[in-house]
Amino acid sequence: MTETVADHLARLGVPGAPHPLHERIEASSALVVQSEYEAAFRAIFATLDALDADLATQRFLGGAEPSDEDWRLYVVLVRFDLVFYGLYKLNRTRLVDFAHLGGWLRDVHSRASVSVDLRAISRAAYSERLDLNPRGLAPLDVPDLLAPHERWRLTAVPTAPGGVADGSSSGVSGEFVRGRSGFRGRIEAAEPGRYHLYIANNCPWCHRVALARAVKGLQADISLGVLFYRRDPDRGWQFRPDVAGFGADEVNGVTFIKEVYEAAGSSEGSVPVLWDKKRGEIVCNESAEIVRMLDEGWPNRGMRLAPPELVPQIEHHNAWIYRDINNGAYRAGFANSQAAYEAAFEAFFLGLDRLERIFSERAFLCGERFTEADLRLYPTLFRFDPVYYVRFRLNRRMLWEYPAISRWLAQVGALPGVGEASNIEHCKQGYFGRNGNEIVPLGPEL
Repeated sequence: MTETVADHLARLGVPGAPHPLHERIEASSALVVQSEYEAAFRAIFATLDALDADLATQRFLGGAEPSDEDWRLYVVLVRFDLVFYGLYKLNRTRLVDFAHLGGWLRDVHSRASVSVDLRAISRAAYSERLDLNPRGLAPLDVPDLLAPHERWRLTAVPTAPGGVADGSSSGVSGEFVRGRSGFRGRIEAAEPGRYHLYIANNCPWCHRVALARAVKGLQADISLGVLFYRRDPDRGWQFRPDVAGFGADEVNGVTFIKEVYEAAGSSEGSVPVLWDKKRGEIVCNESAEIVRMLDEGWPNRGMRLAPPELVPQIEHHNAWIYRDINNGAYRAGFANSQAAYEAAFEAFFLGLDRLERIFSERAFLCGERFTEADLRLYPTLFRFDPVYYVRFRLNRRMLWEYPAISRWLAQVGALPGVGEASNIEHCKQGYFGRNGNEIVPLGPEL
């Protein structure tokens, strides 16, 4: 028996009933009077047209991020082209052909943390509704809901938020929920020496930013302050000039990054932080936006990470990789229930399987050139065998057991600037030095 839309909603952890449109669609499928069917047909498409118009100016029904209303509608409309269009004879317009609803469906679908077997939904519906489909045959193909879309243009909030765990909390059923970054400004001008980055090498979100600075060749343009890999229990990220290899804050003279935030009237304490020396203020503390700013601010320096013609593909990969891989590792590692951990574990390794297929066919995520999507993936996979395999209990396989991923890792690691911006010892000290008995493992020997 097919999973109901209510079951699907429950698996997504969204409270409440499905969108009211579902009841109207189901009711239309039971009509046997032509005039009643036609009235229901027109009413349903009038609702879809209104939703399409609503989504012309906002990325989601709830604004910049999906709301419960988006999820309640999603579990209905993910079935529209599969089942309702053909089996229920609601065939005026496919959902993927709407000006805005089609992109919205792909956008929300790419964020769904619970897998959706589109073929199973189609086969089950066509075999169960013998009143509509007496022979029980089901269509062979399903729509490509992971195709690129451009919904990201409707909001400044990136598809893949990239703060650190500070301020995060446990969500439904023990699932880890990441906090939001509060400073979302833009650089005013690409002036050499004007901007400064605060990072910690063990933080993967900082690693993104350090990589962008290095592969773009911006070391002389943007100064760098490296925080200690272990946080103070009360004050968080700290400078430790007394420890070999670390220095003091040479820009603001602070001991803790929280002091920079407190001067700005904020209680945040995350890294990375992009600081404007000229204006004496925080520009941005969202890693994904900083990476994009460095690329757009210095487009002719080093490699172009997000060329305009590839941005739709890049955003497509950023979305599912953040969900399943980047943040997926933390959803497993910081889960507060066995069920939440297992769901994140399975999604993570499905994501690795998907990467293995991609890298078996091409050198990088978007083809034969390294892009922002590869850059944002690298910090997670760089840490996997030495850290996440043990620390986050992601122990199904090590990355060396994936030949295509291993080749990709070697290719990226050999790019100019990548080695300079990647410090595995700081990662191991930071991740293992703050849990359990604080013993840092010597392995693995790969």
